[in-house]
Amino acid sequence: MKKIRDFIYDFSDIFTAILVLALAGSIIFWRVQVIMGYSDMKAASEPKTEIDIDFSDVDLDPIEKPGFEDDETDITEETDEVEEPQVVVIDENYKSTKQVAVAIPAGAGYSEAIRYVASAYGFSDDDYFTFYNLLWNKGIAMGADYRIQIGTFTIPAGSSLEDMIKIIAAM
Repeated sequence: MKKIRDFIYDFSDIFTAILVLALAGSIIFWRVQVIMGYSDMKAASEPKTEIDIDFSDVDLDPIEKPGFEDDETDITEETDEVEEPQVVVIDENYKSTKQVAVAIPAGAGYSEAIRYVASAYGFSDDDYFTFYNLLWNKGIAMGADYRIQIGTFTIPAGSSLEDMIKIIAAM
């Protein structure tokens, strides 16, 4: 009797684990078809809509513009248009030459604030990105990336990049 009791005590946890695994495996095996068919059932329950678009009346030929024939095009004509010179708003020492007002709305982060400042000066694309990067890097170096204030700020003429950062970050 003692040998039977010792055998049961020694192996009861193993038998319980095997029983639980067998039960779980049989339930999964029994229900796997239902589980795998869920997406098909879900798709079948949604209404199907088909849109039939008739493209037969659409003209797919290129548009011919008068005066633009291939063999008669004269590209040597000169135009009387004169490009307006850009106004320099930041000198070679990276100081502003005009006063600007910058409005930084609530919820604006560091990058948005720098974008508002750079946009206020009205640069062309290349100059905008150059100024943006200079101002961005200067602000990071000064530790202003978590100190941006909201509101309307006036950046006076003669302000350096550092002065601009100090104004919008209230440093």
